Amino acid sequence: MFIKNKTKILTLTIVILTLLFLTGCIGTSTDETQITQIAKNIEKAIKDKDADLFMENISYNYSDDDGGTYDNHINNLPEDLISKVELVEELLDPIPFLKVVTDVTLSNLIITDPYATGKMKITISLKLCVIGCISYPGTDKENIKYNIDFQKEDDEWKIVFLNEN
Repeated sequence: MFIKNKTKILTLTIVILTLLFLTGCIGTSTDETQITQIAKNIEKAIKDKDADLFMENISYNYSDDDGGTYDNHINNLPEDLISKVELVEELLDPIPFLKVVTDVTLSNLIITDPYATGKMKITISLKLCVIGCISYPGTDKENIKYNIDFQKEDDEWKIVFLNEN
């Protein structure tokens, strides 16, 4: 009788601990997924030329070493990135099959709730798109690299600091 109860208690303890460990893993992946979504939102904002979508990912408490804040659109960063893309698109307008492609990637992401840090790279490149897209020969990609800090605000991650490398 004593051995049966001890086995039940041990089994129940193992099940509860396993559930707790899995819950911790799910929380971390959810945070990482939310932060990765910020990069996708920024990429979409640049493609769609939507500075407001870009700013939806920025904290109202944002500040950087160059005096950038939420109110001044991080010293007009979204508008500057969008204008770079627009300039190239205007030059390419008469040429069929050439397309400006933007890609935003995160790397070295370290999450310590409620803060996270990492590196973000925004790549603007020219692609030749017929069936698929390939890099256009003789053109260089523009890679803009940033150190980036995030903060969790009311269960939502936002960018609080961005510094170009």
